[in-house]
Amino acid sequence: MGMCKFCGTTSRNISEILQICRNCILDQNWAVVKPYLLNIHKQVRKTADLPGLPPKSSKDKIELQCNLCMNECSLNASDISYCGLRNIKKNQTGELPFPTKSKGYIHGYIDANPTNCCNAWFCPAGTSNGYPEYSNHNGPELGTYSYAAFLYGCSFNCLFCQNSSHKYISTRTLYDVEVLANEIYNNKKITCICYFGGTPEPQLPFSINLAELILNKISDNKQDRKFRVCWEWNGSGNRKLVENCMKIALKTGGNIKFDLKSYHERLNYALCGVSNKRTLENFKFLAEAYFGKRKNLPEMSACTLLVPGYINKDEVELIAHFISEIDNKIPYSLLIFHPDYQMRDLPITSKDQALACFKIAKKYLVNVHLGNQFLLRF
Repeated sequence: MGMCKFCGTTSRNISEILQICRNCILDQNWAVVKPYLLNIHKQVRKTADLPGLPPKSSKDKIELQCNLCMNECSLNASDISYCGLRNIKKNQTGELPFPTKSKGYIHGYIDANPTNCCNAWFCPAGTSNGYPEYSNHNGPELGTYSYAAFLYGCSFNCLFCQNSSHKYISTRTLYDVEVLANEIYNNKKITCICYFGGTPEPQLPFSINLAELILNKISDNKQDRKFRVCWEWNGSGNRKLVENCMKIALKTGGNIKFDLKSYHERLNYALCGVSNKRTLENFKFLAEAYFGKRKNLPEMSACTLLVPGYINKDEVELIAHFISEIDNKIPYSLLIFHPDYQMRDLPITSKDQALACFKIAKKYLVNVHLGNQFLLRF
């Protein structure tokens, strides 16, 4: 049972790590609430030796300016980037070299199709969508694999993170792009690659390079092989790189999934430690420019985790309305929350909450999916 420090309300749906309710996040004096929230994230990040805020060094001391994501870290000699991937000191000693387009911090494995991917309900790996242009199977691609590319580092600090291992980076996970491209290319049963993490944004040059190398090998050898490229991300990336990813996904039959964790910027600060302004901007940009270019195969989608007490039907309605104003056919997945990382005290999303959120989303959108339904049995 958690208690809000601001209004005194007690509820099972108030996180013990935050100790503030949704109403107070949205309604209390932001000049007081924001520093309170950022301090919580600072303490959480300290346990993983990560900076509390994106470093912003003075111009005369900058040794590295990173523009891969919205955090745009400016690093001096003693700084670590917000994602943790760029540590000036450890790079100089060789303990943790910077990732580049040629080398990336990644953990990859093959996953039998159709996978448990959030977009499996409409992608070629799990359906007949995209056949025959983007798949050789008129139905689920049984007997084939997806290459799950887990990229280390993240531009957010989600307190409910289900893959928090991305915070712990070592050279054991640094791979050469040419070696990895050959490995994936040589396994002819791999029909797609999906980048996730963490989030791909801090290593977008590497993920783009890897995808292009694989596609070029297929083209150079004149193979009749369908190979799709997908990204799952929080959407905070550099606009030019994000669009490059979209173009690759578009031509290969892949897709891009945006985690729209909230609509209110205040809630994003509370749950994820940073603003979601870039996320919403990038989603709108890509959707307006690219959604609907392919027939019967969505180019992108949105997904929201139903965090009890914080992401309720009111928040889902705002997100669904935002999406619908662009195109009401954009797929939208609602995911059942299960306790993890710093929010292990919160309950699993209730069936009532899940159904209420699903119903309100359907009011605005044609294609709504409820994921992780098996959790509702508990």
